[in-house]
Amino acid sequence: MPTNPFKQEEKIWVLDGGMGTMLMAKGVDVNFAPELLNVEKPEVLKEVHSEYVEAGADIIETNTFGSNRIKLSHYGLENRVKELTAAGVKLAKEAARGRALVALSVGPTGVFAEPVGDYTFDELVDVFKEQIEAGAEAGADLVLIETMSDIKEAKAAVFAAREVCDLPVLVSMTYQEDGRTLLGTPPEVAAAVFEGFNVAAVGANCSLGPESFVEIIKRTASVTTTPIIVYANAGLPVLENGKTVYPEPPETFEKYAVEFVKAGANIIGGCCGTTPDHIRAIKRAVEGLKPVERNPVKGVKVASRTKLVLIGTGHPTRIIGERINPTGKKKLQEALKAKDFSLVKQEAKKQVEEGADLLDVNVGVPGADEPSLMREAVKTVMEAVDVPLVIDTKDPKAVEEALKMCDGRPVVNSVSGEKKDVEQILPVAAKYGANVLLLAIDDEGLKEKAQERVEIIERLLKECEKVGVDRSSTVADVLNLAVSAMPDSTVETLKAIRLVKERFGIATTLGVSNVSFGLPSRSLINSAFMAMAIYAGLDSGIVNPGDSRMVETIFASDVLVGKDRGAERFVSRFQNYSPKGEDAECRKALERICQIAGAVLGTVPQAFSHEAEEKAKGETTEEASDSEAPAGILGTIFKKVLEGDREGIVGPTEEALKEFDPVEVSDRALIPALDVVGKRFEKGEIFLPQMLRSAQAVQAAFEVLKREMKKKGGNLKLGGKIVMATVHGDVHEIGKNIVITMLENSGFDVIDLGTNVPPAEVVRAAKEHNADIVGLSALMTTTLPAMEETIKALRDAGVEVPVIVGGAVVTPEYAESIGGIYGGDAQEAVKIVKKLLKVEE
Repeated sequence: MPTNPFKQEEKIWVLDGGMGTMLMAKGVDVNFAPELLNVEKPEVLKEVHSEYVEAGADIIETNTFGSNRIKLSHYGLENRVKELTAAGVKLAKEAARGRALVALSVGPTGVFAEPVGDYTFDELVDVFKEQIEAGAEAGADLVLIETMSDIKEAKAAVFAAREVCDLPVLVSMTYQEDGRTLLGTPPEVAAAVFEGFNVAAVGANCSLGPESFVEIIKRTASVTTTPIIVYANAGLPVLENGKTVYPEPPETFEKYAVEFVKAGANIIGGCCGTTPDHIRAIKRAVEGLKPVERNPVKGVKVASRTKLVLIGTGHPTRIIGERINPTGKKKLQEALKAKDFSLVKQEAKKQVEEGADLLDVNVGVPGADEPSLMREAVKTVMEAVDVPLVIDTKDPKAVEEALKMCDGRPVVNSVSGEKKDVEQILPVAAKYGANVLLLAIDDEGLKEKAQERVEIIERLLKECEKVGVDRSSTVADVLNLAVSAMPDSTVETLKAIRLVKERFGIATTLGVSNVSFGLPSRSLINSAFMAMAIYAGLDSGIVNPGDSRMVETIFASDVLVGKDRGAERFVSRFQNYSPKGEDAECRKALERICQIAGAVLGTVPQAFSHEAEEKAKGETTEEASDSEAPAGILGTIFKKVLEGDREGIVGPTEEALKEFDPVEVSDRALIPALDVVGKRFEKGEIFLPQMLRSAQAVQAAFEVLKREMKKKGGNLKLGGKIVMATVHGDVHEIGKNIVITMLENSGFDVIDLGTNVPPAEVVRAAKEHNADIVGLSALMTTTLPAMEETIKALRDAGVEVPVIVGGAVVTPEYAESIGGIYGGDAQEAVKIVKKLLKVEE
């Protein structure tokens, strides 16, 4: 593991500022690949680097942000990755002259990783390896992976860096105003994921002005002791006298630099719009300051793309859903053999609805290709639900395929004391930054005595230390044996849980139902044992969340052992609960116990009310079904859109065409459902990946409808043609493509001109297609002027149609100042188009 220069340092490090801002100020034309300047105008770049060093920067970034072959391919430069990257590093090294560290700037590729996009993890790793290897060989001191929106793409870049060099790696995500990345990842998840990779620093840059970064730093610091890097934009850009200007002066950064340090930052710099004056101000502000001492939350940090779950002492007992497991399930076995993952998806959604905090994924079918099945199962589950995963397999290749597919930070289940696990599975888990479940069994077999099981856990913790897995990332499973066959084993299991907590302080889990194997009414044994295990120190259980008695026991036990002080979680879950008839006596006793517990703790849980529960059920059902949903087969299609089920929507759409014409299916099911998805997105109930999956489901249905319309000589268009382009000099297209997807799936005819489109080409296309609207996108501050030039060219050519503009650097004020209409996010852009074209919502 590379040495972290920021971990023990008693100082605040200063990073440099914007490059594009400085190049524009020096009159350099940046409407092409900026990395080409590394060989065509090296003296200008050296001058910028030197100015930042003189301003006090301890770290300067190379001009290699987009020097990966995907980005460079937009300029026909994909074969010059190594040349341009190496040149950029050498220029920075010459300018630094040993006075500052040189960080290899590694920006996003501009594409999405699956399951959101089409690129595999391996493909992205290969792209980043080429760039990072060239930079490391040229003499970079650090690797700075920056401005990332996709957590999986960032993971691929970190993984690539570890494959080709031993340099310290820093990771910086870019967040929106809602405190999440474009794909919905919050700072806590990013902190947890990259802590698993033992990166040198994690943090945030770009997008927002400095005032928005204080809270992001605090949220990051609440989760990890990893050093934090932060470098904000100089506010949001505005247009003054025909030039793009960032409003925040150096004094703002001088003020906020101190706030950043108080919040927990270790490395502070500037992003778009900042200059050497801003860096000089930061240097003055942090001179003599030291990093604050942090006390982040304890526990095993398990994460999906959008959610962080903590397991361990002081946290609720976590429910790990066990039902995605083909053992003893003939239907699931047959489905997996046929590569049909509909049951996997169904079980995932059902278990989360029943209260599972995490999902265990096991696809072990004899004779099947487990790595391939695991890969698809993980992908399916991630598309269906947002909870973290537990990867349950003993096949090292299946473990690796799962970890490549996972967006967040899962648990690998499991590494036992068996030699093959220690040698083959543990290193893979460590390599991908995963948490590890340690299983108390070794090559000698099962151990009945608690002490023997605990000794295996101790040996495994030492093995974890060797490969860089901290014990805070481990969960111990001391094994739960069948009480019917080994009467004394249960007491030993409880003893082993206590010993693990006392000696090592790590999180614990069990496959709970094993205890009742061979006995009738297993739920009675399982739930009774669960209560005892929670009292002994169990932090999580691999259980059936559909077993109401088990779930009730977990929530009630948490109250009784002080995990749920004030019984708040219990009351929230059960205040309107009604017992099943066959379990009424047991439920009444449970109610009485919990009322007593609530009284002791100073709260009085509401009475269990059958009427209240029925009322709540009605409200939930009405909300879930959505009042806009039509009846019958159209309602099924509507639901498939909400679920983002692009495979499952085809059959119902074909069925609907026997009763309805294509336009009816579109107008009564597809478009209304997409509108509901948009509303949920706006409320923050879902995020971009879910919205895109719904759009893809609509697209799949439209393909069916288009075939039918073609037979009849009609079409499904709402009317109106929209020409879309990323402006000249800019090769970013993710935002543009998202808007196009939403527009097309709302029935509009979109002509996509691609990226780096000159104004004249936009004018030509607008005239040729008789466009009703033109849409322009820009992500880089240096290409904002091209947006204004394009609008001017349209007007000069007599094209007076509305021009919608958007992109991370575009503001409503800027849009208005150049004569455009601010597009907002994809959903808002669709609304604007509908309004402009007078299409009824």
